[in-house]
Amino acid sequence: MGLLGMDERGGGEWSTIYLLVIAIIAAILIFGVIKPMYSQAAAAVGP
Repeated sequence: MGLLGMDERGGGEWSTIYLLVIAIIAAILIFGVIKPMYSQAAAAVGP
């Protein structure tokens, strides 16, 4: 199973890289969704 680097030799390194990439994408999506919601809530409350 050398496809996508998932062989015995480099499997650990590749899985760590994949986890980091997924975590970064998840963080970007979370900030992209939550920040506008927070801004709208702050604007709705007003000064």
